[in-house]
Amino acid sequence: MEDGRNALAGGPGALSVTLPTLTSAQLELAAPDGGSALVMGVFDGVHRGHQTLLGRLREEADARGLAPGVVTLHPHPVTVLRPDITPSYLTSLEDRLRLLRNGGASWVLPLTFTSELSEVTAEELAEGFHRLLNMQVMVLGPDAAFGRGAPADTPERMRRAGEEFGFEVVQIEPLLAGGERCSSTMVRRALGEGDMRAVTDLLGRPYTLSGPVVRGFERGRTIGFPTANISVAADRALPALGVYATRATVAGRELVGATNIGRRPTFDEGHISIETHLLDFEGDIYDERMEIAIVDRVRPERAFSGPEALRAQITEDVGHVRELLS
Repeated sequence: MEDGRNALAGGPGALSVTLPTLTSAQLELAAPDGGSALVMGVFDGVHRGHQTLLGRLREEADARGLAPGVVTLHPHPVTVLRPDITPSYLTSLEDRLRLLRNGGASWVLPLTFTSELSEVTAEELAEGFHRLLNMQVMVLGPDAAFGRGAPADTPERMRRAGEEFGFEVVQIEPLLAGGERCSSTMVRRALGEGDMRAVTDLLGRPYTLSGPVVRGFERGRTIGFPTANISVAADRALPALGVYATRATVAGRELVGATNIGRRPTFDEGHISIETHLLDFEGDIYDERMEIAIVDRVRPERAFSGPEALRAQITEDVGHVRELLS
C-alpha cells in the first residue's frame, strides 16, 4: 500500500504538509464527496463526554450540509511519548469505530500515532485536514490539545489557522458528572473501584468485555457451577477483582451470568481469568465469541477454605445475581 507521504507530496499543486501515516487508500475510504466537519482525538471508551461532542459535530455538519467525520488516534499517544507507560483501553479499536459511527459520524478515519506524527504541529494537522479531507468546520472538545507538544492554547491556534486556511472552529463546554469533567480517566477510576453503576452512567451503557470462549481448568464444573472463560486482549481495562452480575451474549442467545474476574486465590492461581457461570444454560460454546455486559458488582474477590466453602458462596452469589437481573 502506497505511503501517504509519497502519494500526496510533490508535483503540481503539492501540499505544503502531508500527514505521514495516512495512505492514499485510507483517504479514498474516508474522504467525503463534499466538505466535512471534523473532530480529532483518541475517543477511548466513547463516553458521554465524547457523545456530547459527536452530537455537536452532527449539528454543525447538518446546519452546513457537511459530512460529519472523526479522526481517531491509535495507539494512544502515550505509547509513543511515554513508552515506559502501558495504557489500558476501555474499548477495542473495532468497538471504538462502531461506537463513533453509531454516535453520528458518517465516516471515521483511524490515524496511526507514530513518533513522526508526534512532530506535526497543530497548524500542520489543521491544514492537512482542510486540504486532504476538505474540512470546513473543526469541532473541539473542552480540553482540546493536540499537535507537537499538545499545547494548551490549541483552540486559539486553531482559530488563527481557520482564519488563514478558511475553516470554522467551534468549541464545546465540558460535560460534568458529579461536578467533574466526564473523561476516560474518570471512567477508568470508577472501573478500578468496581463501581459499575458509575461506569454505566459515564459511558451511557454497560461496560463490556468480549472474546472467544476458551478451556479452563473446569474446576467450576466439579462443584456444580460450570463456567465459560473468555480470553480478552491484554491491553483491555478490567474492573476491580471480584464477582459481577452480567448479561452475556453468545451463540445468538442473551443470558444472565455471574462473572468472576480474578486470580482464583482459593486455588492459588496468579493470572487473572474472566469466567462466567451462565444461569439456566447447558451447552457447548467453546470457541464461540461471547460478550459480557457488566451490570453491577456482587462482592470483591476473596479466598475460601476449600471447594465446599466456595460452592456455598457461589450459590449465594447466583442468588444475588438473580435478584439484580431478573
